[in-house]
Amino acid sequence: MGEAMALGDMRSVTEIDLLLTHLHFDHICGLPFFEPIFSDQTVLRIWSAAFDRDEAFRDTLARVMSPPIFPQFRHWDSVRLCTTHAGISIPLAMGGEATPFALNHPDGAFGWRIDCGGKSVTVAADHEAGDTRIDRGIVDMARDTDLFVFDAMYTDDEIASREGWGHSTWRQGLDLGHSANAGHMLMTHHDPQRVDGELTAMEREAQTEDANITFARSGWTRSL
Repeated sequence: MGEAMALGDMRSVTEIDLLLTHLHFDHICGLPFFEPIFSDQTVLRIWSAAFDRDEAFRDTLARVMSPPIFPQFRHWDSVRLCTTHAGISIPLAMGGEATPFALNHPDGAFGWRIDCGGKSVTVAADHEAGDTRIDRGIVDMARDTDLFVFDAMYTDDEIASREGWGHSTWRQGLDLGHSANAGHMLMTHHDPQRVDGELTAMEREAQTEDANITFARSGWTRSL
């Protein structure tokens, strides 16, 4: 997060950039409960690379946050909806920049590479490996990244019957991470039916192939 001064009254205002991969409901249902939206001390910018115009982005998001799906959302004035395009970097309030890139997911999705202070994080969640062009683009974007966050929803056995569902396995993430020379690989977007013990067993199996791989869990942190 970056700090700025509000013009006119000199009150301190916090600026936040929120980067969306796509607008499937499981990724945006928490927005109406995101506390900074309701603070007059916050400037919140929500970014997407899936629209040609800011207005189209706003119209789409507004449909989800309107009756009868959700009570009328009355705080749009405190939110700035912004669009960019794959390969076009945007400046971040926290410092550094973020660059979106295409993923292979139903209805389209975009990952983000964030560079700041000589370190980088590349997030490629909601991606189904196997499209050569898109996979190559992910590798190019994640080249030498310090942390590579990847979609590992399915097991090797499950993926055979999940074609077109838009998700991958940790082995596929490991292959892409190695190709990109990623420093550490973080597997995420776990199947909601997966219990903790199963994820721990999967993580241990993955770490026998590469010690620089972790399965994401609540509270996990890493210093870059």
